[in-house]
Amino acid sequence: MSDISTNELRLLAAKIATSYVQANPVASDHLTGIIRVAYQGLRHCITPPPAPAVTARNRHRGRATSA
Repeated sequence: MSDISTNELRLLAAKIATSYVQANPVASDHLTGIIRVAYQGLRHCITPPPAPAVTARNRHRGRATSA
């Protein structure tokens, strides 16, 4: 993952949610969901993508083939 700690992500998610709530009318029972979505989005941004699968077709690409 990244050098960003879970607590830092939570703080950033809370700041994002706070900014969103200040600019948009939101019911109080939706606040936890907004924080959760912001947190999950931040985690997704710092999680490295999975390694691509190597297939037989990819391994032979670029090689000359005999006819």
